[in-house]
Amino acid sequence: MIAARAVLAAALLVASAVAHAQQPSDASDVAPSLRPAVTAYRQGDTATAERTLRSLGAPTADSDAWLGAVLLDRGNKAEGLRLIQRAADAGSAEGQHRLALVFINGDAGVARNPAQAIQLFEKAAAQGHRRAQLNLGTLYFRGQGVPRDLIQARAWLEQAALDGDVYATYALGRAMSESAGQASADSTRAADLFRRAAEKGHTLAALRYGLALAEGSGVKQDPAAAQRWLIQAQQNGVPEAALALGDMAVRTPATRDKAANEKILKSAISWYEAAAGAGVPSGQFKLANAYLAGSGVARDPVQAQLWYSRAAQQGLAEAQQALGVMLLTGTAGTIDPVEAFKWLYLAERGGHPEARAVREKVGDKVPDRDRKRGEALAQAFKPTSELPRDETLPRLVPVRR
Repeated sequence: MIAARAVLAAALLVASAVAHAQQPSDASDVAPSLRPAVTAYRQGDTATAERTLRSLGAPTADSDAWLGAVLLDRGNKAEGLRLIQRAADAGSAEGQHRLALVFINGDAGVARNPAQAIQLFEKAAAQGHRRAQLNLGTLYFRGQGVPRDLIQARAWLEQAALDGDVYATYALGRAMSESAGQASADSTRAADLFRRAAEKGHTLAALRYGLALAEGSGVKQDPAAAQRWLIQAQQNGVPEAALALGDMAVRTPATRDKAANEKILKSAISWYEAAAGAGVPSGQFKLANAYLAGSGVARDPVQAQLWYSRAAQQGLAEAQQALGVMLLTGTAGTIDPVEAFKWLYLAERGGHPEARAVREKVGDKVPDRDRKRGEALAQAFKPTSELPRDETLPRLVPVRR
């Protein structure tokens, strides 16, 4: 499961990445006079939202904040930003939260300013604004705009999760599952939080809870339940769950029934194919291993090299190492020392323990110009993710939250 965990390391607190489809639309969290407009806004009807907010007889700081948010969505950045600034200056928690989002995301032509965003989130959070508390906890968890601090992250996320908010619950679970400095991991609490969020439909929580059940981390090990949660996550757009399902199949103890063993192996390959096709680099690496070894599939070095290449392009050091060796030896029929050295340099930079030894072993057989060219290509390399979402720096909240 180490490889699966490595893939998941990028998925920090993606509450924002999945919240848009699951957010409430009843606007029960705002003043009664604003509910019709906010409901329309959250349902995507920005024209009705703007018209309703402009028709209010006595605008308030909060209504200014919501109208400003609507106008930003509708492309009227100057007036939208002016209203949000006015609401924040008037002490509106919604206005402070909206202005913080402008600074953290660099919206409306404003330069990103994480430090200013932190101050505004703190003001809104101190007034009990749940989204601000969630975002503030997220920033402390990531160390964005502030030094990373799990204790502060947990404190704010605890506040955000008091009302059972699914995104805050998941985020708190993530914070509880890690340790740093004075903060120790609490796998039992984390598993419970993931379960609660998963039961409310949070797909990444379903993945995390499935992993916890598969490993017995903070909860009694239950492979059958783990599989159910992981399949649910996979079917709802989380391809990393397919990788975890493949790993579960691979770990199934072998029996004397060769047909049953072969069926399990083919099941694992099927899950790795699903993960690989969806862009999960560790799934691509494991599928490449299968093709290279002829394990569960017919041996096909060309297919192995293709999948190693896709994972290597995403920055997976293990795949970069394997691809470098293949290009040195011509296993798939292609020898390219320049590309080989590029990938080996990258694998070494990524921490692969064997990359340097391989380069040194064959270094005298490769012209110096090829080695230098390979190193130059490695210096210029930038990984490109195939995954449909960028979870390394997610927007903190969906636009209409």
